[in-house]
Amino acid sequence: MEQISTDVLVVGGGTAGIMAALAAAEEGAKVSIVERDSALGGIGMRAGVHFYYYGTLGGLQNQIDQSTRMIQKKLGGLPKGFHPEAKRLVIEQQVKRLNIQVWHESIVSELIMEGSRVCGAIVETMDGRIQIAAKITIDSTGTGDVAAMAGAAFTLGREWDDIQHNYSLVARFIDEDNKLVYKNFDAGWVNSADVQDMSRAYRQARNFIWHGDGDPSQKHFTSIGPLLGVREGRAVIGEYVLKQDDLLLDVRFEDVIMRCYSHHDNHAYDYANESELSQEFIAVLGLRHLPFGGDVPYRSLVPRGIDGLLIGCRSLSQDHDCSMTVRMQRDMHKIGEAAGVAAAICVKEGVSPRHVPIRPLQERLITRGLLEREDLSRGSESPIRFSSDRLSEALGKFLQNGASDELDAFIADIDGVGIGIEFKGSDTGKALWWLQKIGEPAIDPLLRALENIGQNEERRRAIVYALGLLRHQTAVPLLAELFRQQETEPAFVDGIRAEPHWVAALILLKNMRSSVVADDVLKMLNKEEKSTRLLFMLHYLIAVANQLTTAQRNLVLDQVEELLRKPGIGNDYTVWKLPVKEVNSLKWSVELAAASLLELVGSNGMSYFERYQKDHRGYVRQAASKILAHIQTRKRGNPIEYSTERHN
Repeated sequence: MEQISTDVLVVGGGTAGIMAALAAAEEGAKVSIVERDSALGGIGMRAGVHFYYYGTLGGLQNQIDQSTRMIQKKLGGLPKGFHPEAKRLVIEQQVKRLNIQVWHESIVSELIMEGSRVCGAIVETMDGRIQIAAKITIDSTGTGDVAAMAGAAFTLGREWDDIQHNYSLVARFIDEDNKLVYKNFDAGWVNSADVQDMSRAYRQARNFIWHGDGDPSQKHFTSIGPLLGVREGRAVIGEYVLKQDDLLLDVRFEDVIMRCYSHHDNHAYDYANESELSQEFIAVLGLRHLPFGGDVPYRSLVPRGIDGLLIGCRSLSQDHDCSMTVRMQRDMHKIGEAAGVAAAICVKEGVSPRHVPIRPLQERLITRGLLEREDLSRGSESPIRFSSDRLSEALGKFLQNGASDELDAFIADIDGVGIGIEFKGSDTGKALWWLQKIGEPAIDPLLRALENIGQNEERRRAIVYALGLLRHQTAVPLLAELFRQQETEPAFVDGIRAEPHWVAALILLKNMRSSVVADDVLKMLNKEEKSTRLLFMLHYLIAVANQLTTAQRNLVLDQVEELLRKPGIGNDYTVWKLPVKEVNSLKWSVELAAASLLELVGSNGMSYFERYQKDHRGYVRQAASKILAHIQTRKRGNPIEYSTERHN
């Protein structure tokens, strides 16, 4: 076996990995890249998404983008975003300039470990195995493969069923204006940590390229991305787990290495399967497209309990909700560059990643343009801001002084208008989010406002929502009333994805574990035709199952058994921008939720779990096992602990 040594080994030369390698080399380290693909660059060059969607400017990417613009002029055509081949050429030039060794079409099959320290890797190449000894290894696989092999703890996907963000397979074409563009749509779900499921996803996605209304005489396809557009992999548990509220509240971290920027870009439509945070933030408050960002701490790149390893990709330590924001190409460029600079400092100083001197690291990142100097000292300023000066002023006074009458003034200015129907969120939705964060001090002012609400129904609904978000029992009968009114506004709009008021009320009652509308839900269960709404009902009943009466449990058995006999259940569902149904049917999800409910009311739903644990789709097998584990925990009388860490 050939043996080589390097200072920094980067596993994965994609969006973040290439920046990690370039940065480490520029900082004086000897660098090697192991890349399974035949080219470097990742999502923009190899998966077809040659366009920056949100993210923050700065660092090495600025230089690469400038050089890309110069080269793409010579390639002809006018690309949407950047020309992928031009950017690839720039990257290859930089790799050559910095004398970085690249092993293409190669994978890491084994790690070289000394206790809990990663000291390099065994790599399978077309010419046989090689052993690469490394002082520092950077996991830039996008799925946390190296960290998992090292024994690091991780989470995978969302809390309920381990399902990850939808994936895409993007085709490029020349449009009628002679412009290089791409056709982006979701192709379905995939377990990115399961090689068989990834193989299935490639086969499935390639069947969808020609669907739609494209005219071949006007749109000339040039290529179909050789790589899937995978949006999520493992999230490695690091020294700090970044959360969405950290960004929304602009929490300042002393070890900040960059700022990120996007929105809660969840590609799901089955929000009943998402976290309580996601359901409230989007389906209730309508804040999906509200842009925000904040600090990313260095500790989120350092895997807990593992030495010699840094996470330099979207598998950084963050929860599922946060990963919808911290995954954009620009921000992944910066994550990779920060990891590369940190690795080079480790080599120079002879320290492990968790002992990197933070201030010298930050000084290098400031010099390189990843950080602004003011990022080290400025105060917090939440990105959730109002268009109303009166709301801004009233909230500002309360946050500064904490006086109850100032909170009264803030609540008095909430008119209830626009919740769930404005693209970047209404002032009402933002105000309710703030009241939820303020917590207990907001309850008495809200109760006073409720007593003096008058005839303003929109404002009344907003106050009830706020009390529901705070889990206050006063909201229960009022939310039940909203649910029973079956109001249909706001209408579900793709992009905004807020739900009707009756669904929002049901979500809040479910999160409060109130069984007050159980009879109503049971009567509706077999009348609802939309699978996403059906899931909200099933999840509500699952949440309150232990409170159901004997008569209600018997009714559950009748209703669920009838539901499961309905033909085509779940086949109304389709993923983002894909006009093809059935192949991405929600039948598996509806049936697993129904089976969970049967198990919780004393019946037998195991046949569904057993069948889906043998399904040909890896993501379904994983979901069936995860949901069954939840239900077995619940049946033992223990609360469900969703965020369970796992080890390989």
